[in-house]
Amino acid sequence: MRMRKGELGRTVAMTLLALVIMGLLLFPVYYIFTISLKPSGALATTHLELIPKNITLENYREILFGHEEGLLKTKEFTLTTKDAVITDSLNRFNMEVKNGKIQGRISSARFSLSDIKIKERKGGTEKTREDGSKLIVGGQYILMKAGRVSAVLGVRNINVSGEEIILTVKDTKNLPLDLSKFKKIGNNTYMAKGETIFLQQGGKINARDNILEAKNFEYIMMSKIGGNVWGYMKRSLIIALLTVLLTLLLVIPSAYSFSRLKFFGREHTLYFYLMFTQVSGGLGIAGLVALYGMLVKLHMTNNIYVLPIIYSAGSVPFNTWLLKGYLDSISTDFDEAALVDGASYIQIIRHVLIPMALPGIATVAIFAFIGGWTELILANLLLSEENYPLTVWLYTMLADLRSISWNQFAAAALIFALPVFIMFLLSQNYIRSGLTLGGLKE
Repeated sequence: MRMRKGELGRTVAMTLLALVIMGLLLFPVYYIFTISLKPSGALATTHLELIPKNITLENYREILFGHEEGLLKTKEFTLTTKDAVITDSLNRFNMEVKNGKIQGRISSARFSLSDIKIKERKGGTEKTREDGSKLIVGGQYILMKAGRVSAVLGVRNINVSGEEIILTVKDTKNLPLDLSKFKKIGNNTYMAKGETIFLQQGGKINARDNILEAKNFEYIMMSKIGGNVWGYMKRSLIIALLTVLLTLLLVIPSAYSFSRLKFFGREHTLYFYLMFTQVSGGLGIAGLVALYGMLVKLHMTNNIYVLPIIYSAGSVPFNTWLLKGYLDSISTDFDEAALVDGASYIQIIRHVLIPMALPGIATVAIFAFIGGWTELILANLLLSEENYPLTVWLYTMLADLRSISWNQFAAAALIFALPVFIMFLLSQNYIRSGLTLGGLKE
């Protein structure tokens, strides 16, 4: 009974220790995940916030789909807004508008737009510029939804109405608006409800959650920001999958040869090459320089299909050694039985060993995929911006540490890690047996 209690105590203690260690190992991933759920620009630096207060998927939406930004120049507009701020050009007042409208009919006004979705348009000539942006010139009418609207300059002669208008003034003297429609609610603070205020001298407008109507607009220029992760991901998948294919084509025959065939140097060649490639140190840098010079001479830089060849060739020694260890655990009786039945070596590999060695092959495939998916140095060296894979794109996000959005970077990093995590999740049984059974021999 005492023995059982002691064993139970040790089991509980070891379980708790394992949970603590697992928590420490997984905490950085959890912290990155919480950062990706915070609004852009909100990165805790003075305290550790384990549970975000304001959770949003905006960073993932921005990375995956991006948004449209634009510049509108118009003579007549109606802005229906959830929340807007109008600031006097001379800083005499600040006006907050809740669930209101801002209307203007002037000579010209320019607005900077974000998160645009055009719902209706009449007239105008549409052009696509060299940089991919769209330009619509001379339209009669346009109706659009815009996440944010900002006036580039102050807008004069506007009518402002809303459920609630809160006015904050510096001084009531020389104030360019009538306070008779407002009720004083605090020191230099006034409120109006359901009123329409005319601002002859106008002000700078910043609004969010808007519906914008424009008549007789001169032009609207739109360009897409973000949402280009799919192109980077596509190139990364091509590189990783081709690396897996070429690696298996090279490793399976090699591992079979070292495991089953007898030839001069079999016992030492693979291990020598494996040790040389794994511990060569500075020779790897020299080889990188030589490789780059050779590819430049052959005009094979800036080609994503060259990278899988290099990656698979570099991974052959280790993966051959790994798969050979697994094949050694499979009895040669199966080979001999197939030879007696008249099978060739290729048929033995295809119909006998491959089905029995699936765990080892799956392990090699996972390692090859990770190598092709995560490699950075060669991809950054050999490819130009239009052919960057996901790893190099993540690296370029760190080019300016002062302006980087760490929230979006965290979201991009988790998106980058997701395919590898899914592959491990789906093939964990193969990997476990592939890494363990190779050490067993009869």
